[in-house]
Amino acid sequence: MRNLILDSRSDSDESTRIQPQPSFAAGAASRSFETKQAEPKIAVLGATLRFKGELSAEEDFILQGQIEGSIHHTQSVTIGTEGRVDGNINARRIMIDGTVQGDLHATESVTVQATGHVTGNIFAPRVGIVEGAFFSGRVEMTESRQPASKRRSDAQPGVPLSSEETEQMLSGRN
Repeated sequence: MRNLILDSRSDSDESTRIQPQPSFAAGAASRSFETKQAEPKIAVLGATLRFKGELSAEEDFILQGQIEGSIHHTQSVTIGTEGRVDGNINARRIMIDGTVQGDLHATESVTVQATGHVTGNIFAPRVGIVEGAFFSGRVEMTESRQPASKRRSDAQPGVPLSSEETEQMLSGRN
Protein backbone atom coordinates (compact mmCIF):
# COMPACT_ATOMS: atom_id res chain seq x y z
CA MET A 1 0.00 0.00 0.00
CA ARG A 2 1.59 3.28 -1.05
CA ASN A 3 -0.47 5.54 1.24
CA LEU A 4 0.80 4.18 4.54
CA ILE A 5 4.36 3.21 5.34
CA LEU A 6 5.07 1.71 8.74
CA ASP A 7 8.76 1.18 9.20
CA SER A 8 10.29 -0.54 12.22
CA ARG A 9 14.05 -0.65 12.02
CA SER A 10 16.92 -1.58 14.28
CA ASP A 11 20.29 0.17 14.44
CA SER A 12 21.56 -2.27 11.82
CA ASP A 13 18.77 -1.09 9.47
CA GLU A 14 17.24 -4.59 9.35
CA SER A 15 13.45 -4.71 9.20
CA THR A 16 11.37 -6.52 11.81
CA ARG A 17 10.40 -9.98 10.62
CA ILE A 18 7.49 -12.11 11.74
CA GLN A 19 7.90 -15.75 10.81
CA PRO A 20 4.96 -18.14 11.27
CA GLN A 21 5.53 -21.77 12.14
CA PRO A 22 5.22 -24.06 9.09
CA SER A 23 1.99 -25.83 10.03
CA PHE A 24 -1.08 -25.03 12.08
CA ALA A 25 -2.46 -28.58 12.09
CA ALA A 26 -1.79 -30.69 15.22
CA GLY A 27 -0.72 -28.68 18.24
CA ALA A 28 -1.38 -25.31 16.58
CA ALA A 29 -2.40 -23.80 19.91
CA SER A 30 1.06 -24.45 21.32
CA ARG A 31 2.82 -22.91 18.34
CA SER A 32 3.43 -19.19 18.27
CA PHE A 33 4.78 -16.57 15.95
CA GLU A 34 8.45 -15.79 16.31
CA THR A 35 9.10 -12.05 16.44
CA LYS A 36 12.47 -10.35 16.32
CA GLN A 37 12.61 -7.24 18.52
CA ALA A 38 13.66 -4.05 16.71
CA GLU A 39 14.77 -0.80 18.36
CA PRO A 40 14.03 2.02 17.83
CA LYS A 41 10.61 1.90 16.21
CA ILE A 42 9.55 4.72 13.91
CA ALA A 43 6.14 5.03 12.25
CA VAL A 44 6.01 7.05 9.02
CA LEU A 45 2.70 8.14 7.51
CA GLY A 46 3.20 9.11 3.86
CA ALA A 47 2.21 12.24 1.96
CA THR A 48 -0.94 10.76 0.39
CA LEU A 49 -2.38 9.59 3.73
CA ARG A 50 -5.55 11.32 5.00
CA PHE A 51 -6.59 10.35 8.52
CA LYS A 52 -9.52 11.52 10.65
CA GLY A 53 -9.74 10.70 14.36
CA GLU A 54 -7.46 10.24 17.35
CA LEU A 55 -4.01 8.77 16.77
CA SER A 56 -1.91 7.34 19.60
CA ALA A 57 1.23 5.24 19.82
CA GLU A 58 4.37 4.58 21.82
CA GLU A 59 6.97 4.93 19.08
CA ASP A 60 8.52 7.85 17.25
CA PHE A 61 6.20 9.17 14.56
CA ILE A 62 6.77 11.13 11.35
CA LEU A 63 3.80 12.57 9.45
CA GLN A 64 3.94 13.67 5.83
CA GLY A 65 0.18 13.32 5.24
CA GLN A 66 -2.85 15.00 6.82
CA ILE A 67 -4.55 14.33 10.14
CA GLU A 68 -7.80 15.86 11.29
CA GLY A 69 -7.93 15.08 15.00
CA SER A 70 -5.61 14.75 17.95
CA ILE A 71 -2.28 12.98 18.28
CA HIS A 72 -1.24 11.40 21.62
CA HIS A 73 2.27 9.92 21.65
CA THR A 74 4.65 8.96 24.42
CA GLN A 75 7.69 9.58 22.21
CA SER A 76 8.67 12.07 19.47
CA VAL A 77 6.30 13.46 16.86
CA THR A 78 7.63 15.11 13.70
CA ILE A 79 5.30 16.87 11.29
CA GLY A 80 7.20 16.81 7.99
CA THR A 81 7.24 19.59 5.41
CA GLU A 82 4.21 18.09 3.64
CA GLY A 83 2.44 17.18 6.88
CA ARG A 84 -0.66 18.93 8.17
CA VAL A 85 -2.51 18.51 11.47
CA ASP A 86 -5.83 20.09 12.36
CA GLY A 87 -5.93 19.21 16.05
CA ASN A 88 -3.86 19.10 19.24
CA ILE A 89 -0.59 17.19 19.60
CA ASN A 90 0.64 15.66 22.88
CA ALA A 91 4.10 14.03 22.95
CA ARG A 92 7.46 14.00 24.64
CA ARG A 93 9.17 15.96 21.83
CA ILE A 94 7.44 17.74 18.95
CA MET A 95 9.18 18.98 15.79
CA ILE A 96 7.17 20.99 13.26
CA ASP A 97 8.36 21.35 9.66
CA GLY A 98 4.82 21.43 8.20
CA THR A 99 1.51 22.96 9.29
CA VAL A 100 -0.38 22.60 12.59
CA GLN A 101 -3.63 24.25 13.62
CA GLY A 102 -3.99 23.29 17.26
CA ASP A 103 -2.20 23.32 20.58
CA LEU A 104 1.17 21.61 21.12
CA HIS A 105 1.80 19.95 24.53
CA ALA A 106 5.28 18.47 25.09
CA THR A 107 6.89 17.07 28.21
CA GLU A 108 10.41 17.86 26.87
CA SER A 109 10.50 20.26 23.91
CA VAL A 110 8.77 21.83 20.92
CA THR A 111 10.70 23.08 17.90
CA VAL A 112 9.11 24.96 15.01
CA GLN A 113 11.50 24.86 12.05
CA ALA A 114 11.82 27.58 9.38
CA THR A 115 9.31 25.74 7.15
CA GLY A 116 6.89 25.30 10.06
CA HIS A 117 3.51 27.02 10.34
CA VAL A 118 1.76 26.83 13.75
CA THR A 119 -1.53 28.44 14.70
CA GLY A 120 -2.13 27.50 18.32
CA ASN A 121 -0.56 27.56 21.76
CA ILE A 122 2.65 25.84 22.83
CA PHE A 123 3.08 24.28 26.28
CA ALA A 124 6.57 22.82 26.95
CA PRO A 125 9.63 23.23 29.19
CA ARG A 126 11.79 24.10 26.14
CA VAL A 127 10.56 25.88 23.02
CA GLY A 128 12.48 26.78 19.88
CA ILE A 129 11.07 28.80 17.01
CA VAL A 130 13.54 29.09 14.14
CA GLU A 131 13.78 32.31 12.16
CA GLY A 132 11.44 32.15 9.17
CA ALA A 133 8.83 30.00 10.94
CA PHE A 134 5.23 31.24 11.25
CA PHE A 135 3.72 31.15 14.73
CA SER A 136 0.45 32.62 15.96
CA GLY A 137 -0.48 31.86 19.55
CA ARG A 138 1.05 31.97 22.98
CA VAL A 139 3.89 30.08 24.58
CA GLU A 140 3.80 28.75 28.13
CA MET A 141 7.10 27.29 29.22
CA THR A 142 6.42 24.96 32.11
CA GLU A 143 9.11 23.94 34.60
CA SER A 144 11.62 21.52 33.14
CA ARG A 145 11.42 17.96 34.45
CA GLN A 146 15.21 17.70 34.36
CA PRO A 147 16.99 17.35 37.68
CA ALA A 148 18.67 20.56 38.83
CA SER A 149 22.11 18.95 38.32
CA LYS A 150 21.44 18.60 34.56
CA ARG A 151 20.31 22.18 34.05
CA ARG A 152 22.71 24.80 32.76
CA SER A 153 24.53 25.95 35.90
CA ASP A 154 25.91 29.23 34.51
CA ALA A 155 22.54 30.40 33.10
CA GLN A 156 21.63 33.94 34.04
CA PRO A 157 18.15 35.40 33.69
CA GLY A 158 17.83 37.58 30.59
CA VAL A 159 20.99 36.23 28.92
CA PRO A 160 20.17 34.37 25.68
CA LEU A 161 21.65 30.96 24.95
CA SER A 162 24.05 30.45 22.06
CA SER A 163 22.82 28.40 19.08
CA GLU A 164 24.94 25.45 20.27
CA GLU A 165 23.44 25.63 23.78
CA THR A 166 19.94 25.82 22.32
CA GLU A 167 20.57 22.76 20.13
CA GLN A 168 21.96 20.87 23.13
CA MET A 169 18.89 21.72 25.21
CA LEU A 170 16.47 20.70 22.46
CA SER A 171 18.24 17.42 21.82
CA GLY A 172 18.53 16.60 25.52
CA ARG A 173 22.36 16.52 25.53
CA ASN A 174 24.67 18.19 28.04
